[in-house]
Amino acid sequence: MTISYSPSRDELLLRFHPVRGHPSKEFGRFKVWYEEDRICAVRIRAYYKEEQPEFRKSLKSIRLGGIWKNVTISENDLARARATLLKKLEDNW
Repeated sequence: MTISYSPSRDELLLRFHPVRGHPSKEFGRFKVWYEEDRICAVRIRAYYKEEQPEFRKSLKSIRLGGIWKNVTISENDLARARATLLKKLEDNW
């Protein structure tokens, strides 16, 4: 899994698996690539409305805190979240 942010385009890309071609679904500022029952990637445009100091310091890493501090995410949590997101995408299209 990779997480990347492009400050010049103000886009956050979460890549879980390799992607090819155009997004499977686009809605609003979100683009989603998926195959069968798994999400491959999500791109979020206009992620930040303004430049954040964390990105000016280091574009390679972000320290998580706040609501994410001391949170453990299991593979089961990820699988449930992916299934829920795909279900919502299918229901809205």
